[in-house]
Amino acid sequence: MFNLRKYLIMLLLLIISVTQSFQTVSAAEEIKWEKKADLPEARVHASSSVVDGRIYIIGGGSTANYAENQTFMYDPKTNEWTRKANMPTARAGAATVAVDNKIYVMGGRSLEGYVNTVEVYDTKTDTWEKMDDLPFELKIPANSLYAGVIGKKIYVVGSGNTLAHKDYGNTYSYDLENKKWEKKQRFNYEVTDGTSAVINDKLYISGGRQASNQSIYEYNPVSDSWKVKKGGFSGHYLSSVVYNGKMLVTGNVYTVRVYDPNSETFTALSVPKTDYYKMAHSSVIVDDTLYMIGGREQNGGFAEKAFKYKSVDAISLKDLGIKSDNSTEGEKDKPSGGDTTIPGDKDNDDVTSGSDEGQALLVVTMTNGLQKEYELSMKEVNDFIKWYGARDKGEGPGFYVIDEHDNNKGPFESKKDYVVFKNILMFEVNKYK
Repeated sequence: MFNLRKYLIMLLLLIISVTQSFQTVSAAEEIKWEKKADLPEARVHASSSVVDGRIYIIGGGSTANYAENQTFMYDPKTNEWTRKANMPTARAGAATVAVDNKIYVMGGRSLEGYVNTVEVYDTKTDTWEKMDDLPFELKIPANSLYAGVIGKKIYVVGSGNTLAHKDYGNTYSYDLENKKWEKKQRFNYEVTDGTSAVINDKLYISGGRQASNQSIYEYNPVSDSWKVKKGGFSGHYLSSVVYNGKMLVTGNVYTVRVYDPNSETFTALSVPKTDYYKMAHSSVIVDDTLYMIGGREQNGGFAEKAFKYKSVDAISLKDLGIKSDNSTEGEKDKPSGGDTTIPGDKDNDDVTSGSDEGQALLVVTMTNGLQKEYELSMKEVNDFIKWYGARDKGEGPGFYVIDEHDNNKGPFESKKDYVVFKNILMFEVNKYK
């Protein structure tokens, strides 16, 4: 009787354990983007900010025009959009920062062309006012003006073809107390249609449409100096937010790229697939939740007008394993997800992802938005990265042969993909445990 009772207890514990494990797996599988109330109108290249827990989407391109002036406010608590006062200048691709209860919208493209206009929206009074124009001699192209707030100053960087005109690459600060512009150390690099963020009182710029440019640039306002950092990526019309001391770059249908300024690495964080490649979208964070708003599918060209997408997708960063700012130092130094670092240091000849042991999922995104996935050994992945690094320096063949092995082989004896370097927008490596 004793042995039978012991057996029944062990059997019961086993059933409970299996049930809990199944529930845990099911919960993990259920992590997905949550659909929120649609934007009132489709938008691309809109200005976005968060003030007092509310999301503001300003201007941007619609399905009808390249530039609009509407202001929309979204309240996550009620899941409702509200129309606010129109911005005086219709524009898209502007740089935007929020200070206290005010949102500064700078530069961008109007219906008449590029502008250096700066207009400020007061969220408390629902009013707009104009301030001094940007101090650039030229009009900075849309999506190539980068801005961030550090202390009591707004820093702006106008990028473009730095060889064509000395004004491109200039850096300025705007003192919010003295209301004056001051010229700073020049940015001697070109990042067109890239993204930026402020982390630990430093401004970071990366991305852009230059496939050969996979560096990330750091501006230190204390020393008034620019520095080229390791890591970085290429990819245009993406968006970035800051969470837990790291920059999260959004836009891909499968991943969120996470940049850690301490280790100078980008990692690919696997996320549930979104409906489409959210090119020229807006991303913000409210209460540990990441929102991706508007945008359009990748089409390989300049997406000045919106298409049809008004969707708002949200996902919990805690569910994805990214610790909140209240986590201990030991927990929050390592992002969750894919564990492969994308190299960006051009002086480092070792551009592999580490050991040749194990298997990985290589995801290659082409400039036309097409994504290809390959189940490969880490040796094959590292061989691909070595080829990419060499080709980026102008060495080696212009295409790479990837053996798909038994994946999607069908009736054929073998199947190989010939990937052309100039057609690669970005790639990700997700190594299996």
